[in-house]
Amino acid sequence: MHTEITELFEQDEPILNRKREEFRVCLIESIEEVLSFSKVVLNFLEFNSDFREQSILEYPKAFSCGLEDLFGDSARGIEDLIVERLYKKINKKYVRDRDKNFEDHIKDGLKGYIEYY
Repeated sequence: MHTEITELFEQDEPILNRKREEFRVCLIESIEEVLSFSKVVLNFLEFNSDFREQSILEYPKAFSCGLEDLFGDSARGIEDLIVERLYKKINKKYVRDRDKNFEDHIKDGLKGYIEYY
């Protein structure tokens, strides 16, 4: 995903990296706001799956899969809440689209964030 983003935007690598880190922080904050016990969930996922908080932008599917393993069918609703909160933080309109998964929404959000900021 990093390569895709870099190729899409003709920006200096340091600026792109700063924007990616800002977006990653917004994403983690959104997770923390939706899941009041987020640190427990994030630590559990890091210990029991391929998910790593620092690489959530590169591998959002690892978070999504871990969340589904932990919460089952409820994971999709949690993901929707996280994406909705994230998009609000970055001033992007969120339209629930069942054809898009968590990874698609994160990718679209990051692209929009990099373009706007």
